[in-house]
Amino acid sequence: MNHSTGLAVKQKQNMQLSLRMWLPLLQAPLQELDALLEQHSYENPFLEHMSSFEISDSSRYDGDTKRGFIENTSTYKESLYDKLLDQICEPLFPTPKSQKIALEILQHIENDGYFTGDIEQIAIECNTTNEFAETIRKRFGYLEPYGVGAINNKESFLFQLEAMEMPSGVYELACTLVKDLGHIDKYHKHHFFDEAIHIVKMLNHPPAIDYIDDEPYIIPDFFVEIDDDVVIKINNEYYPDIEIKDPFLAKNSELRSKLKEAKDLVSLLELRKATLYKLVISIVDKQIKFFMGGELRPLTMSDIALELGFEESTISRAVSNKYLQCERGTFSLKSFFTNAITHNLSSSEIKNYVKALVDNEPHDTPLTDDEIMSKVTQKYGISMVRRTITKYRKLLDIPSSKERKKLYTFS
Repeated sequence: MNHSTGLAVKQKQNMQLSLRMWLPLLQAPLQELDALLEQHSYENPFLEHMSSFEISDSSRYDGDTKRGFIENTSTYKESLYDKLLDQICEPLFPTPKSQKIALEILQHIENDGYFTGDIEQIAIECNTTNEFAETIRKRFGYLEPYGVGAINNKESFLFQLEAMEMPSGVYELACTLVKDLGHIDKYHKHHFFDEAIHIVKMLNHPPAIDYIDDEPYIIPDFFVEIDDDVVIKINNEYYPDIEIKDPFLAKNSELRSKLKEAKDLVSLLELRKATLYKLVISIVDKQIKFFMGGELRPLTMSDIALELGFEESTISRAVSNKYLQCERGTFSLKSFFTNAITHNLSSSEIKNYVKALVDNEPHDTPLTDDEIMSKVTQKYGISMVRRTITKYRKLLDIPSSKERKKLYTFS
């Protein structure tokens, strides 16, 4: 191997090493960053890790809040979003197009694991057919936790059954029971009934039930203040730090490699800060009306990726479990991305309007979904079907008009 070839191989290896460190560093929520850097310091003699709880005596939060953060950090669990994001890769999603569609679908999977988006809208945004987008959604049935990405409990159960090992006769009956849940008793004489019903009772409903009660303790990564000017601050209070120590001890090739790795990690931590800072600046710029008290405008991750010069998958990893705090509250970065109903109208604005209508409706004659649809159509001058209003109402956890009337009567 000549000198130039050897140098090229070495540079490629260094790039691969940096990439392996970079993606986990970018994706890690603030709660996990301290532990991640501490682990690197254990493995590298040139790294000195300073915990976020040691580098400052003052705190923006009171003692109880910080103690709560420490306690929750020790039991922090990977979120459902992160769990699914890590699985959007080959072989299930082998092409950039399939991964792009999968990432868009991921934005519409709720904490319970169910898909609540509009495949037609996703197909339009990803420049593909409804049929292809739907096949990508159904591939989520092969991801863990099994059952996620389904549109209802029956489909989720079928996804879960597909992932389980069982005799074919038991599997077929279990699928039949799931498809006919209201009439299970009529199959009780089937010779596989006991085995099949036992399996059906084991299925998770909702599919991501193990993640619902494990929401991480939320500490904002950024503070956004709107006054005469827009001020964006990184939450350095909880940001761990690392430094290079004893660099002159790198006397052999192995130690020099460790020293370079340590320097790369220091650089990558600063790159994480800079990347997230640029990302938040872009989000605030695009959604400035929201920070002024208005509604969210349509915004996709591909819009931000194009502006910042990143892959859409990188933006998806960057916003994962990151939060900002502003006068209106604490919000996930992911929540600032919302589908477009029309060019300047987002689904978020429609949902807020639906909620306002219900909040102010007459209790003796609550608004039906058809009546809400009519008011939305009249206000925004758009064409909309009733099932879309029904979907938004369910996402807002608003009961039907009949159920609301009963609740009003009881209250």
